[in-house]
Parts: sequence; C-alpha cells; structure tokens
Amino acid sequence: MVTVEIFEDLQCPDCARLQHMLDDHLLAALGETVTFVRRDFPLVKHPAARSLAEEAQFLRLTEGTEAEWAWRRRCLFSIGRVQAPDDGRDSAGVDADLLEAHSRGVAKTPTVFVGNHVLIEKFTAEELIRAIQDSE
Repeated sequence: MVTVEIFEDLQCPDCARLQHMLDDHLLAALGETVTFVRRDFPLVKHPAARSLAEEAQFLRLTEGTEAEWAWRRRCLFSIGRVQAPDDGRDSAGVDADLLEAHSRGVAKTPTVFVGNHVLIEKFTAEELIRAIQDSE
C-alpha cells in the first residue's frame, strides 16, 4: 500500500485542480492500492483557509473521512463561497499539520509526498501516477 500525503489550502486554486485530478483520474483507478492522507497548510493569503481546515478536521473526527472529503471538495470547488461554521473549532490538528509541514519544508500548496517523491504546486496526473508506481 502506497501513501500519498497531501498538504493543501482549502482556498487554493491549485489544490482545487489537484482535487479534480484525484476525482477524474486517480481515486477510481488507484483507490484500492493507495491511501490518500489530507493534511492542512492554510496560507496566510487565504483568510478563511484556516477555519475551513478546522471544519474539515472536525468532520473527520466526528463523521469520518467521507464527510471530511465531501467538505474539502465543496470548499475547493466553490473557492471563496463557502464559510465554515463559527463554532470555535479546535485548532490543534491544523497546528500539528502546520508544524509537520514546516519541518518538511512545505512552502506552497499543494505539496504532495509519495515515498521519496515530492510534487509541488503544479504537476500532472501522469507525474503523480509515476511517483506512486515508483513507490510500490
């Protein structure tokens, strides 16, 4: 089983492009052999990204991965038009993701780790598939 770890910002157009890539090319073809892990790296330039990330992590904990992914899709496919509930969600998970991202040199979104491969910001589905195949 290969793990694909994605650091993303839920207001990032390049992250939305990656979500389309996942939906259109990768999840159906590789879903059985690849584990996709979503990590949050809200950028300062996107003011709502942190609260959107906190909601995503809240949904993962309370309703499961399917609800989390649905929220992430909704945010990414409607950039700037989705607001997180103002319920003061716990930010510890987002803080932990940010610390991990900084320790690994993440500076842009999306940044994707697949084994020894790192894909940053703009890459093709073919490049991601090749990184997954190289890591099997």
